Amino acid sequence: MVVREGTGWARLQRAGVASGTPIDLLTLALCRDPQDLEATEPHAAHLLRQYRMRQLGDVSTAELQERVGMDAYESLRFLATLELGRRVGASSHGEVSTITGDKDAYEAVKHIEDAKQEKVITVLLDTKNHILGTITVHIGTLDASLIGPREVFRDAVRENAAALVVAHNHPSGDPTPSPEDIAVTKRLNEVGEILGIRLLDHIIVGKGKYVSLRKEGKF
Repeated sequence: MVVREGTGWARLQRAGVASGTPIDLLTLALCRDPQDLEATEPHAAHLLRQYRMRQLGDVSTAELQERVGMDAYESLRFLATLELGRRVGASSHGEVSTITGDKDAYEAVKHIEDAKQEKVITVLLDTKNHILGTITVHIGTLDASLIGPREVFRDAVRENAAALVVAHNHPSGDPTPSPEDIAVTKRLNEVGEILGIRLLDHIIVGKGKYVSLRKEGKF
């Protein structure tokens, strides 16, 4: 790819991607055609202003399609790239690899604390509680009518997980569990026992703090 000298893209060609600014990197990730780099930059700047670096994973496929002109596949590919980068970065900085208690569970899921909406994730574990992977199950209010055992356990069954940790954030910053949180947790625990996949914990993530429903004796 040949780009105009003096731009961020020319610098990336010379010095590598580590030299790029956040806007440079995001523009390249969003852009489908080198000829559209300059036209794509304002969209990258808008996304950074709206979501900041830590919240880019919260951008929706609908917004990417509407503002940037991506199709459904391209928007999913972009979000998959962000998620892969997050996981690579986390592993290189000593992310917890085994869950031995609620503190480890929190360390594995605390990255969702800044999400603007409630985000429900599962951490899949093997028989020794080693982490197999982290899955985003649902974005939006934790409501038993919207998210059920099928959504939570589907990937655990597919990956032959022996146990899992469920976590979701409270955008208010207060991790105090609601009655709905507790009811959903009890239901998930019951289904996990039937499937032979243990619900190790349900972590509610607030701003710099958390609640372990297992530790609180809620299930």
